[in-house]
Amino acid sequence: MEIRSAALYPLSGLAELFNAAFAGYVIPLKMSADTLAERVANEDIDLALSRVVVRGGEELGLALMARRGRESRLAAMGIRTESRSAGAGRFLLAHVLRDARQRADRRMRLEVFESNAPARALYEGSGFTVVRRLVGYDCARPAAGVAFKLDEIDPAAFSRQLGLFTLPAALPWQLEPATLAAPPRAARCFTLEQKSFVYVSGVTEAAVAIRGLLTVPSERGKGNARKLLRGLAAMFPDRAFSVPTLIPEDLAVPFFAALGFARSDLAQVEMALDLA
Repeated sequence: MEIRSAALYPLSGLAELFNAAFAGYVIPLKMSADTLAERVANEDIDLALSRVVVRGGEELGLALMARRGRESRLAAMGIRTESRSAGAGRFLLAHVLRDARQRADRRMRLEVFESNAPARALYEGSGFTVVRRLVGYDCARPAAGVAFKLDEIDPAAFSRQLGLFTLPAALPWQLEPATLAAPPRAARCFTLEQKSFVYVSGVTEAAVAIRGLLTVPSERGKGNARKLLRGLAAMFPDRAFSVPTLIPEDLAVPFFAALGFARSDLAQVEMALDLA
């Protein structure tokens, strides 16, 4: 087996390899060149540092690497089903860890679904430890509040607000201000009187996907976030609301419960490895 830089491949080729490597995954994943380009932009994925594992001229899998400062994140690692028992994943992970140490990175992070036992065993065997559990929430029909008028603003405004009030490492990589500062095309942001803000990663005819929710500290405890979500429900009636499995387990539990959200069946664990 050999390792190649992902920068040698067109985005369309990497998307095709991604889809093959994540076939039968815990949740359905489908990547196109456009959606991959958006992920590269908003997650700080560096294709020059990302790797493809090859055997006999055939691409077996890939590892997408993100980097901020001296910290790396394994944004995605997948191996074709027929090659998973041949050690390709372990071979690939060893190379990305070696690369990170050679460029003097201090820490590497990743998220993995809690139920994905083979992947967890691979990461734990390489020295990663669990930092925290990440959960999601769903609500089939949130209560609406038509009197709560919301204003739509630039989605990047959410990251600026979040950066003012969030401590470093308080959130997983995909919810950090730097990630939300480069919103994909589908992202939208709404505010209730500049007191509370909600970042929506996408709206379809059936569902609204909420990526972030924030109330400025001086306005907390006054019901602003509840009014905000009820105003959002009025804007998008008869749609289910979902929050991805990226929320630290101990964050905002009473808030979601009070609004009728139930915890999703799936959960992730955030893991980290000290490289120093």
